[in-house]
Order: sequence, then C-alpha cells, then structure tokens
Amino acid sequence: MRLSNERIKELQVLLKELYGLEYDAEEAQEAGLAIMRFVIVKTQRQRELTNKKMETNNV
Repeated sequence: MRLSNERIKELQVLLKELYGLEYDAEEAQEAGLAIMRFVIVKTQRQRELTNKKMETNNV
C-alpha cells in the first residue's frame, strides 16, 4: 500500500508545521504508513477491550 502524492504532500506540511520535521517524499511515505499501522492496531485493541467488557457484562 502507498499513500497518494497528494496525501504525502499534506503529511509533509503537517510534519513541518507541527514538529519541525522536513521529510522527503519517501520518508513521509514511511511515516504515513507507520501512523496508519499504529491507528489500525490501536483501533483493533480498543474493539477487543470493548467486546470483552460487553461479554463480561452479559454473563
């Protein structure tokens, strides 16, 4: 999976404005994919915790 050129440019702007980081397109691509992986894992973990909580309350 790869981010579009438009998304890469948007990410480069955010990284510069928020963190003072000047990433080239490939570095921004890697950072964007890492962010996406993190969000996916975090969302899956939250879903698992919610499901466990619901199962515990239903027992």
